[in-house]
Amino acid sequence: MKRYSSKHHGAFTMIELMVVIAIISLMMVMAASVLRDPGKGRSMDSAVDMMESLVREARATAQGNDTYTRIIIADDPRTAAERTSRHLRYMTVQMFKKNDGKGVGADGTDVVHKGKWVSTSAGVMLPSGVYFSPHYSRSVEWMDGEDGLGQDSARLSNKGKTNIYCIEFDEKGRFVAPGANPGNATRAQRMVFIYGHPGSGKVAKDGIVPASVDDQKRPAGAKGIVVWPNGNTTRLRTIDQTIQN
Repeated sequence: MKRYSSKHHGAFTMIELMVVIAIISLMMVMAASVLRDPGKGRSMDSAVDMMESLVREARATAQGNDTYTRIIIADDPRTAAERTSRHLRYMTVQMFKKNDGKGVGADGTDVVHKGKWVSTSAGVMLPSGVYFSPHYSRSVEWMDGEDGLGQDSARLSNKGKTNIYCIEFDEKGRFVAPGANPGNATRAQRMVFIYGHPGSGKVAKDGIVPASVDDQKRPAGAKGIVVWPNGNTTRLRTIDQTIQN
């Protein structure tokens, strides 16, 4: 009886061990997923924090210097000339320095006059895996006015000029469409960030393949802000607010 009981007990222990291993394996997979998500969430929140901070800096610089400012989003200026697709991860604030016609630089609000944009800081790089998405950074459709996201080129390093995206603020710290005439209305502008990597394909936009997509093929985890005509910002809280197909 002891030998039979021993055999039965051994077989039962093996089944238990297999079940425990299966449960542990499942828990490890779930734990890895949980641990990955907060990291991504912090990266995306950091990107949104950076953009809000740059908006505050741009507005304060515009008001303090009685001139126009802009936030530019571009390729990493250290490697931009070596890249064949857009890697929009570098952001900085620039101030417009107007030429008074006598070769003397002066701050001014008339961006029609000759002058140049100069960076006011070294700029920031978005967290690894996070990119600015011009495709999903849509203006708020129900508002009248011009689109607020512009395109230009700028010299950011000794590698020459690179294409940039930008949003501008006037001397009062108001959000204005790039190159717009004073008084023209500007639509509120979404500034959207997505997780991804450089590449191409059906789901790729702006040369970036989303790290993952939802059931509607939208970049999962995308976040951003809305910049309103008065210069204030609002965070986009849901994917429906953020991504407008």
